[in-house]
Amino acid sequence: MPKNLPALSPEADPLKNLYLKPEIIARVERLGYSRRGIFEGNISGKYHSPFRGYSSDFHAFRPYTQGDDLRYLDWKVYGRTEKFFIKQFEEETNMRVIIALDCSASMNFPKEFEKNKLYWAKTLASTLAYILIKRGDSVGFLSFSERLISFIPDARGSKYLTKILSEIAKVESSGKTKIFNSLNDIGPFLKRRTLIILISDLLSDFLPVSKVIRSFLKQKHRFVVLQVLSSLEFSLPQGEAFVFVDMETQERVRIDVEKVRTYYKKEFEKFNHGIEGNLKSSGVGFFRFNTHKPMIREIPLGLIKAGFTFR
Repeated sequence: MPKNLPALSPEADPLKNLYLKPEIIARVERLGYSRRGIFEGNISGKYHSPFRGYSSDFHAFRPYTQGDDLRYLDWKVYGRTEKFFIKQFEEETNMRVIIALDCSASMNFPKEFEKNKLYWAKTLASTLAYILIKRGDSVGFLSFSERLISFIPDARGSKYLTKILSEIAKVESSGKTKIFNSLNDIGPFLKRRTLIILISDLLSDFLPVSKVIRSFLKQKHRFVVLQVLSSLEFSLPQGEAFVFVDMETQERVRIDVEKVRTYYKKEFEKFNHGIEGNLKSSGVGFFRFNTHKPMIREIPLGLIKAGFTFR
């Protein structure tokens, strides 16, 4: 684990970052966060890799502990020492992680700050960056809308954490949501197996996104998708006629909401259920956050259900 990472407390946050919540970090750490449970059937075990079952680069030996996979016992070492040792691979020691943050214009909703989707997304990204780097993983960050806006390659250490948190804090919403383009842009940078954490409202055509995610999975990368939505998006407002403005195109549409309320609710739920089913059937960790729920409970719960293991 890296040394000299600043401790967080509600009274004094040395990083002075609006999106890094000491109370959320404390709650996550009380639950006993383990990065090793990242969605390979919710693997448990402190030292297991999310890439277990695939060829890895040998790193070192460590003593066998109950529950370890017997496939990785080294019998030659046992023959010399009469002690059981497990082959430890690089992925068991360090994960490579890219946190991908959607900052398209649709994320800047609603205007109420503490329920704003981008505010939640930046808080999620900051929380994950802090925990993962603190635990010794190599973490990178990117923001995107129509294309990549910023990209920081993965690395370890407290200096890098400060750089990533600063970049997250600077992110502003603009442009259209084109997840497909942005994921394709990062492909050439991923030379080795990586866990990609996508944080977005996913309000775009999901079919091409699904295809590019599947192509990453075929290359042995892993995905966790954290969808961030406002409860205001699940139903239309009370009233009769409203003018709706598309936040990404500025297109204006006048709608009699009483005539389409039931249809809209049904179609929006169908759209989201389709996304969730598609991702889970591909083995992708997934959770949908509701920005109108208490953040301090929703974030730890969401990370558990997305496939991160707490114990």
